[in-house]
Amino acid sequence: MSDDFMLHQVSPDDWMIIDMRFPGGDPHHLVACIIEEDGHAEVRWFRHVTLPSRFRSRADALEALVTAEQPEPAAVLAAAPA
Repeated sequence: MSDDFMLHQVSPDDWMIIDMRFPGGDPHHLVACIIEEDGHAEVRWFRHVTLPSRFRSRADALEALVTAEQPEPAAVLAAAPA
């Protein structure tokens, strides 16, 4: 799992996904709010992502974000110094 993103519990059923690459006062720090209810997690994204708004769990939402934010292998190779 990535160290860039973290789940932060706000209340028993409410969580936030935060981006640790940005300080707390930066608008990019908060990525999403998650409400767990009735056996699933409803996600409100505050970043433009092409991910669903419903997941089985908060961990699944975080994993989907981490996967979506990973660079493509070709982009990593192109960025590597020669």
